[in-house]
Amino acid sequence: MRSFSYFALKAVVAFACVWAAAPMAMAEQNYTVEIQGAPNGLKEKLQLLSRLEKGLRDYPTSASLRRAALRDVEAFNEALKAAGYYAGDTRFTLKPAESGEKIVVAFSIDAGPAFKIIKYEILYQDDAEGRPKTLEDAAIKADGSATGADLRDLQLSFLNYLWESGYPSAEISTRRAIADLNTNTAHAVFIFKSGPKARFGEVRPSGLEKTDPSYVNKLITWEPGDEYERSKIIGYRDRLAETGLFSNIDIGVGAPTAEGIAPIIVELQERQRRTIGAGASFNTSEGLGGRLFFENRNVFSKGESFRIEANGSSVEQSLNFTVDKPLPELPGNIFANIEFSNETTDAFDARSLRLSGGVAKRWFDDRLITRGALALETSKVKADGEEERTYFISAPLSVLWDSEDDILNPTDGFRTSLVVTPYTGSDTFTQVKWSARSRINFGDHDRFTLAGRASLGATFDNTLEGTPLNKRFFAGGGGSVRGFGFQEAGPLDTESDPIGGLSLIESAIELRGRVSKNIQLAGFVDAGTVSSSNLPDFNEDFFIGYGGGVRYLSTIGPIRLDVAFPTNKRDSDRSFQLYIALGQSF
Repeated sequence: MRSFSYFALKAVVAFACVWAAAPMAMAEQNYTVEIQGAPNGLKEKLQLLSRLEKGLRDYPTSASLRRAALRDVEAFNEALKAAGYYAGDTRFTLKPAESGEKIVVAFSIDAGPAFKIIKYEILYQDDAEGRPKTLEDAAIKADGSATGADLRDLQLSFLNYLWESGYPSAEISTRRAIADLNTNTAHAVFIFKSGPKARFGEVRPSGLEKTDPSYVNKLITWEPGDEYERSKIIGYRDRLAETGLFSNIDIGVGAPTAEGIAPIIVELQERQRRTIGAGASFNTSEGLGGRLFFENRNVFSKGESFRIEANGSSVEQSLNFTVDKPLPELPGNIFANIEFSNETTDAFDARSLRLSGGVAKRWFDDRLITRGALALETSKVKADGEEERTYFISAPLSVLWDSEDDILNPTDGFRTSLVVTPYTGSDTFTQVKWSARSRINFGDHDRFTLAGRASLGATFDNTLEGTPLNKRFFAGGGGSVRGFGFQEAGPLDTESDPIGGLSLIESAIELRGRVSKNIQLAGFVDAGTVSSSNLPDFNEDFFIGYGGGVRYLSTIGPIRLDVAFPTNKRDSDRSFQLYIALGQSF
């Protein structure tokens, strides 16, 4: 009996809830809204502001409908002022419902003329010396627009000027526009608190455990005693973030002394110093590939790092040891590397040991990196049953410009590099390689991306026969010309093995389009070739591959699946190639 009563009570309560909610769920508004007379582009904004237009509730009586309309009138008049129509006025009428019709709430907008600001005044609520008193003093140009958004932007620009001119405590108090209804003009007044003027004082870091405070101080982007500039604080924070040592960075400005010297308060939280990572890829020409690395940061408390990385696939296996030491004063870094590699390709087999070290310098907010190194290398190369031992000393020099916004999924920016490598030892020659890539976004919300890349390579002072196989240029594969096997987009010997060349040409274009938040489709065309001439030969036959793919835009980066086909297929070429990897192709 108790059980029956319990379930009966639950049923009654549930029915009551459904019955009570039903009128709300099924209710239909008893009115419609009309907005007339709004200036171009403003009607849509007024519709978004209108409570009646949103239809969030029902208004069963004319009195309740009038009260709601009056609230909309207030919102509309404020919106007109924000758009620069200071004399604007809104009225409404209720048109009674006729048989079978709804009540019409008709808003009539009389915007009047758009006002123009003819005077800008800067006021301060506190006392300090040397502050700019006009927009002209801050090199800010105004166009007379009276819209709230434009006035806000002008005030923010002036505030930023104060921050860049030695006033770290500057803040906006308020602003107002005084309208003259007889002339349709207005006088804008911007009011600030500037606080005292300050110069950079000592940096006071806290929260450091392993990191040496002197290293943090070497990263500052100003000289002690310089006039305070907010952009230099932002630059300092960026440099701290780029070290990869900190999980949290908070920079503030302390109270200035009587002499105007303000300490910089830096609160830091160090991240875990050791990282282990792995990656995997697959394609039909190189098989399954994998990467495993271990990195230890801040080894000697001044940003030094040590990294071990192992890479493996059916065509190449390598083990790298890299040590890197930052040089904040340069700014740049010095590095040293030891690499063991084993290559097993259709063109050759090679085992190599390479030792290198050098220095890199960063320019233009780290977008430009120049690098110089010295390398010692020895290889044992096998091909066609013959074995050759080579020894080389090289001095690779490189210039890299990189303004891309992301490593795995760049959507903005440009990347180009030029590498010049003179070799001497078993042979004497010089190789040069240039590459570039970029993209443009278009469509609603940048739905589409058109990406492109190109590479050129050249070899000077040597012949094809005199150049070791593992120093020649090859094209073909997932990172080169898709649709062709690894190293196979070029001339082959009588046994259909790649020969390689002294010069290289590669290009690709790819159109990507998002079909949902996490899914992106792509279509592409790749082209390339290698030549026995020292310089790129554009008269050579090009190897062209085409195809398409899908990218799943995960939180760690795009997971890419591509299928590519060769257009000028030879008997030795596969009908298609499949590629699976993390990150965009370029």
